[in-house]
Amino acid sequence: MRRRRSRNHDESNSLGLTVARLGKLTLAAVVALGLGEWGAGLAMGKIRQNRAAATPSLNDLDIARLYDTDNPAVYRDVLAEFSRLGPSVYTPLVEYRLPAHAGHSLTISEQGWRGNGTPQELEAPGTKVFVFGGSTTFGIGVADSETLPAQLGEVLKAAGKDVQVFNFGAPSYYSTQERILLERLLTAGIRPDVAVFVDGLSDFQACTLPDRTAWSGRLEQATRVAARLPLTSELAGRSNLLAFGRWLIGEERAEAPNRVAPCGSDAEVDAVIRRLDVNRRMVAGMADRLGFKAVFVQQPVPTYSYDNAKRPVPVDTELLANHMNSAKGYPRMAEMRAAGQLLADNVLWLTELEPAEGAAYVDTVHYSPRFNRTLAETIGQFMLDASMVP
Repeated sequence: MRRRRSRNHDESNSLGLTVARLGKLTLAAVVALGLGEWGAGLAMGKIRQNRAAATPSLNDLDIARLYDTDNPAVYRDVLAEFSRLGPSVYTPLVEYRLPAHAGHSLTISEQGWRGNGTPQELEAPGTKVFVFGGSTTFGIGVADSETLPAQLGEVLKAAGKDVQVFNFGAPSYYSTQERILLERLLTAGIRPDVAVFVDGLSDFQACTLPDRTAWSGRLEQATRVAARLPLTSELAGRSNLLAFGRWLIGEERAEAPNRVAPCGSDAEVDAVIRRLDVNRRMVAGMADRLGFKAVFVQQPVPTYSYDNAKRPVPVDTELLANHMNSAKGYPRMAEMRAAGQLLADNVLWLTELEPAEGAAYVDTVHYSPRFNRTLAETIGQFMLDASMVP
């Protein structure tokens, strides 16, 4: 009996020691995980603050040439602020938009529109112009006051018009998303006096039908994971450690992930052109029924008409190759336009437009402040000549 009690006692002690050790290991793991999350949070904060180092390097002479400035430090700060912008966020129906941001040269409202350097109120009475488009409209690489919509506002105000111009451009948006965004505003009771759509580049980047956006793959994956492991998915999405791990392996941070799908055939090119044209016709129909004007701009792109040898800072040919869908699509659009197969009312064919002097692009595809001014003056003069702005 003593031997049995001794054995039971030994077994009890062994079990107790095992449980104690497991408890200590669990506590140590929890503490280590907490410290890891804390440290990763500090690291990611530092990374986000210094993301400019990961952007293509430009020396002061490059910046001076691209931005037509004698103060490169100003634009170095602008580029640094873009690099610190957080990732895009889910938005119903259009799938994503950039997050709200309040900075010195980059501001994005809670409703998703970019500021123009002066206070704006979407609900305020008075004449309103909404400008829709992709990253070129949003104004990647330039300050709030230098975007195309901001410059358009200056052109109209200089002509004596009391008007607010809102920048609803978003990186990688194309004509389908822009139409849906307009519809969301209209159904919410927010109606513009004029809606301007600046398109071409992103439509050919989204050379896939049925429509898919830059976030479609991400949402598909998220819903599959959520269906299996909703709690794990939620925790993973909030983990600084996982975010730090993705940064360490060089995973791309996506305001709008790349979705270059080469137009592999003439039929695919024609399908993308039809989609753009149909979206324009639907917007024109809404404008007619709901009492506002619509202007459609076929935007300049560096792969059609433009001589890239004129760039003051050479562009990476591999980056330019990512936009060769436009090189296929634009000549075909020109043929269809000449044949009367595309919507012509209030469509501005600005594909050959470029600034009279200075740089047209600050990077591969995004417009310089000077080019934004040239585009704004052309669009604004069309609107004034057509008496679109009261």
